[in-house]
Amino acid sequence: MEAVDAGILGYTEALGLQEDLLGRRIKDEIGDTLLFVEHPAVVTLGRVSEEGAYDVEHFERTGVPVVKTGRGGKNTYHAPGQLVVYPFVDLKKKKKDISRYIDVLEVSCAGALNKLGVPAAGNLKRRGVWVGEEKIAFIGIAVKKWVTYHGISVNINNDIEAFSFMDPCGESDIRVTSAREVLGRELDMIEVKKVFSSELTRGMEEEWT
Repeated sequence: MEAVDAGILGYTEALGLQEDLLGRRIKDEIGDTLLFVEHPAVVTLGRVSEEGAYDVEHFERTGVPVVKTGRGGKNTYHAPGQLVVYPFVDLKKKKKDISRYIDVLEVSCAGALNKLGVPAAGNLKRRGVWVGEEKIAFIGIAVKKWVTYHGISVNINNDIEAFSFMDPCGESDIRVTSAREVLGRELDMIEVKKVFSSELTRGMEEEWT
């Protein structure tokens, strides 16, 4: 599985890049691919986001744009220091099982965080990846012609204060954390991406080969 690091990229620009990679994967011009990116501050709304799930006035006042997306899930927040991974995986060549695909994302993400020293795990009752009762990673995917896009965002070094001005994933009782909050120090994002690339590739290959 090839990994592409786009660095810090605006959300709209990243959508364009996703569309390009998605189209190329559907046409089988490229193999399964992981796109790594960090976004400038932005609130994104999934297909089932609800009104009142975020503080509109706060984000308008702080100049943070709000973007509607075609992914699943509800609302979340992106900012520099947060790792966003967009996998382009052809499920029809493997298993047409979206739920299992999300399971693999969660397990691989938790495994990567554990290798980085963060005691993360899945939650049997809720999607995403957690450290105890606090959520550290958010999943919102989409699938076209059985090829995946959108993906998973993981709080690494980013400021998590903005999450207090929304109901992350539309759930008011969620508390949010980051790797920096857990470890008390910042992580090297280059190393973080290497670990995530390795774990995600291994997870996909073990499940579908």
